[in-house]
Amino acid sequence: MDRHDEIDQMLGQWSWAPYDLPLQPMGISKRIQRMARHLESLATDSLAPLGLEPGEFDVLATVLRSGPPYELTPTKLSHSLLISGAGLTKRLVRMEGRGLVKRRLDPDDRRSLLVELTEEGRVLAEKAVVVHGSATADLMGVLSPAKREQLADLLRELMLGREDKKKAGHSV
Repeated sequence: MDRHDEIDQMLGQWSWAPYDLPLQPMGISKRIQRMARHLESLATDSLAPLGLEPGEFDVLATVLRSGPPYELTPTKLSHSLLISGAGLTKRLVRMEGRGLVKRRLDPDDRRSLLVELTEEGRVLAEKAVVVHGSATADLMGVLSPAKREQLADLLRELMLGREDKKKAGHSV
């Protein structure tokens, strides 16, 4: 490829280093970090017209994708969203106040709660997943379908490798 990005420039700046640096892995890591920031901005920008923050969208989309009756336990939600119980509670209180979700006792386990989408929350979640999905597809549109599939496969392999190391007790 003849084109270069900011990361190529950064890696080139290490040419003076007298020690052996793993430049290729560094470049991959930096590109993933930068793309993650772009994706966060994309989520913020695409969801703002709907009055949603990315964290709220994550809750709505997670409960929506669970399917009817559109409810999950807070434990499953926090695990899926990779946030603490306290962080989730703060988010849920805010969303309850807006009428997007409600919490109720689990009829099968009175010691547990369920987080349920309200009708307003479900309608907003359905709009938001379409808007966010379209914005993400537009960003990924610079890649051919074959390259998108290849990228998905490579990132999956990287994620699974990390999970395997974590299960084996290696720090990652």
